[in-house]
Amino acid sequence: GLLKRLTRGKELQRLKIEARQIGNSHQLVQLGDAEREVGQYEPAAGSYFKALEKEPNNIQALWGLAQVEMHWKQFDKARPRIEAVLAVDPQYKFGDVSLALGKCLIELGEEDKAYQHLAQHLKRWKTPESQVIFAELLAARGETDAARDMLEGMLLEVSGGPKFFRRQSARWVRQAKRMLAKLPRRTS
Repeated sequence: GLLKRLTRGKELQRLKIEARQIGNSHQLVQLGDAEREVGQYEPAAGSYFKALEKEPNNIQALWGLAQVEMHWKQFDKARPRIEAVLAVDPQYKFGDVSLALGKCLIELGEEDKAYQHLAQHLKRWKTPESQVIFAELLAARGETDAARDMLEGMLLEVSGGPKFFRRQSARWVRQAKRMLAKLPRRTS
């Protein structure tokens, strides 16, 4: 975070000037994104809110604000924004928004809806993160064999992928291995 703040200081200053001088939703979203990326969540939320005042259906501002709200664990506020983005573009951000909806549903205690949503999500975007999250739902439902299959398949896919993908997926690989160790053995 500190390194990002140091290296993006001039860029943030430039974006603040542009947002003040031009002031359209595009500049405000760019500023909000930069602020969020360096951990300045309060100013980022303000930038996104200003963008939404100018353009209420701006999906970039909706998504940015939803990310801030998820960081703050305000899932009840993030959910309608995420749903609004998905209503306009179900493929926005290559599945990141769809996965965020699944996470929101889980955090809001709507596991059945999360299960249904993530089952559909995985048909299009089978990322290590989404597979681990879905395996957790499967295990919670007592479907331990299906959870084990999902995790073992994910580990095989990651191990056969390029080095950058393995490095990028390391967190999810560790989590999958821990989960596999805790799951009961197959019921053949």
